[in-house]
Amino acid sequence: DIFVRNAFGNYFDVLKQVSFHKLMATMLTYHESKSMSHNFEEDGVMIFPDENYAREIMQLFTIGLYKLNQDGTVVIDQNTGEPAETYDNDDIMNFSRAWTNFKNQEQRPNLEVYADF
Repeated sequence: DIFVRNAFGNYFDVLKQVSFHKLMATMLTYHESKSMSHNFEEDGVMIFPDENYAREIMQLFTIGLYKLNQDGTVVIDQNTGEPAETYDNDDIMNFSRAWTNFKNQEQRPNLEVYADF
């Protein structure tokens, strides 16, 4: 539904709607993900925040796995002979810190319903 509604929209709207959708948060496992400092304070254990959605955004929604030439062919790393990667695990770990503390919110009543006209 998100992609149907935004077929002629922009990238920001698609990413925002995917990011704030309850089912997507659950499926991509960033729902109620906690920061490392929160986990350490609560449990005394160094647990990293969930990295799944950070990886999905970079892999599927933005830059992809490998760098590309202007013609769409994969850039080959001169040192290794392998495709040049666009990001590494440090990037994922840093980006995942932004996707913490997403919780379900209580549904708010429509304020206009209660307005006294």
